[in-house]
Amino acid sequence: MCIIVDTNTFHKFKEPDNEDMEPVWTWLEKRDGKIAYASTEKLEDEWDNGGMQNLRNQLRQAGKLKVVSSEDVQEKADELKGEIVSDDEHIIALALIARVKVLVSYREGDRNLFADFKNRQLVGGKVYTRKTHTRMLTKDTCP
Repeated sequence: MCIIVDTNTFHKFKEPDNEDMEPVWTWLEKRDGKIAYASTEKLEDEWDNGGMQNLRNQLRQAGKLKVVSSEDVQEKADELKGEIVSDDEHIIALALIARVKVLVSYREGDRNLFADFKNRQLVGGKVYTRKTHTRMLTKDTCP
């Protein structure tokens, strides 16, 4: 399985010893987990502004990023504008194109994004916010 890491979690995710992120790092390293990513302008900006440039490169080199078509993600994001509750069409589009069902986000995160991500008419996914959600991190099925 793959996950998407939401920008509001980057500050915690960059710290592998963070109690809520430690299970995610263990899953990435020992259970063949991957993070879905597309090089759309919006996602690139979020990763760069979140101080994730070096980590993105390390994850890519380690084979821990599932890179999907930025064109497909952008096209789907454009279709979703105004059709979803949140202003995170790029995240929903990435989830749909990469077939990702788990979003790693901050527990005080964007409720509208959570609603869109969980919406069965859209992604039908789950949101990992803390270590008690470790059961969401299952064996990798990313190609």
